[in-house]
Amino acid sequence: MRAENENWGNTVRQHLFDQRGAVIVHWLILVNVVVFMLGFFFQVEIPRNIYPPGRLDLIQLYGAYSEYTCFHEGELWRLFTYQFLHANLGHILFNMIALWFFGPVVEERFGHLRFLLYYLFCGVAAALFSSLLGYMGFFDPEWRFIPMVGASGSIYGIMAACAVLFPHARVQLLFPPVNLSVRQFALAVLGIACAVIIFQWNNAGGEAGHLGGMFAGFILTLLILWKEKLSSPKARVVPSSHQSPARPARHSANNRFPSEEEVNDIMEKISRSGVSSLTEEEREILRRASRR
Repeated sequence: MRAENENWGNTVRQHLFDQRGAVIVHWLILVNVVVFMLGFFFQVEIPRNIYPPGRLDLIQLYGAYSEYTCFHEGELWRLFTYQFLHANLGHILFNMIALWFFGPVVEERFGHLRFLLYYLFCGVAAALFSSLLGYMGFFDPEWRFIPMVGASGSIYGIMAACAVLFPHARVQLLFPPVNLSVRQFALAVLGIACAVIIFQWNNAGGEAGHLGGMFAGFILTLLILWKEKLSSPKARVVPSSHQSPARPARHSANNRFPSEEEVNDIMEKISRSGVSSLTEEEREILRRASRR
């Protein structure tokens, strides 16, 4: 994400997003990469008829999600383990880059523990939504046995959070080379997923998971903001002869909605120097902007 006038290429080359505050994002990337590498050392012959013939790494054999293995065989842990598995190098590379770019600002906004729970919840919702569409007849009759892997559902949930919290922040796509707001980017991704499912193109089940992750992220983010709004103390300014005339004005200024220029300046600073470089005042501006 970046401000409109930022040179995206130079920013990435020079700074690579100093993300010292993104603790959970870094751990998630590390775990995903380690699990992917371990898969190369534990290859086994596939003993079940629910997988295509050939060899599969042992971690995917007992960690990938499918409706049959999860619910008919009672292996419920697959709802979580599949989120840390990937089909190939391109799959994990794309997901980890997306997590690296979108994750830190959401972790900064939600906090470490809540961000982790949010990430896992979106992943679970992605798998369940894909299965729901399977029950509704959107996929091939064998959909119940097809394994699903990848962190995409969780990451699409993070994109949904960015679209709600910072809809006017900018993203620059490499291909096609277009500049979009985060909200526009999320809507484009949503439209692509819907088209793949409706027309039954390749990986329709996976796109259903993406859709489920986005829906879950959108709803959960709104619930988090609603809860924060209910729990935050309401601004009450009681006139008093003992109160300085300047105090209510300062109170009002500290609670106004930030302008789009202010938010863009802060997002540019994040791109240039990382989330950890923000002052407390700038963090508060982002929090207020996300409640708009």
